[in-house]
Amino acid sequence: MTFDYCPRCGEKLVPKQIGDEGDVPFCRKCERPFFPYSSPCVICLCVSENDDVLLIKQSYGIIRFVCVAGYIKAGESAEDAAKREIAEETGLEMTGARFLYSKYYDKHDNLMLAFLCRVKKAELRISSELTEAQWFSPEEAENALFRGAYGIDMLHEWQRLRDRGLLEI
Repeated sequence: MTFDYCPRCGEKLVPKQIGDEGDVPFCRKCERPFFPYSSPCVICLCVSENDDVLLIKQSYGIIRFVCVAGYIKAGESAEDAAKREIAEETGLEMTGARFLYSKYYDKHDNLMLAFLCRVKKAELRISSELTEAQWFSPEEAENALFRGAYGIDMLHEWQRLRDRGLLEI
């Protein structure tokens, strides 16, 4: 997100040379720059104690299964956001998490923080944000996920770590 007006005072921002950052939107009244930023989000590959994979379908726009994901709230750690999103969307308890990697998602201007999350398999209580949540074997999950989606990359990374005995969550 970039700013045209100061979010504090409403003054029109002007370009100002800031070190090696180049021209940055600057408020002359508040005397401060406003760097462009992305909204940080978590994306969670949820795996049960039996290595079943939980995928969801959202109630808006997406017709394929995806991983649980959501925005990180102000003052919240990424791990806390993962735990909250899993609980809110599925009613499940996250019992462990491992950070996998970060990736920029330009379609929505988000910095996605990918986590492998161990969840306790229990009755699903899906939120109104979802139309469906379902458990899959790893092979079924790969077929259910959209090709090129972050979920596929996360699934492959989990399988690679698991197969090499490098997985602790």
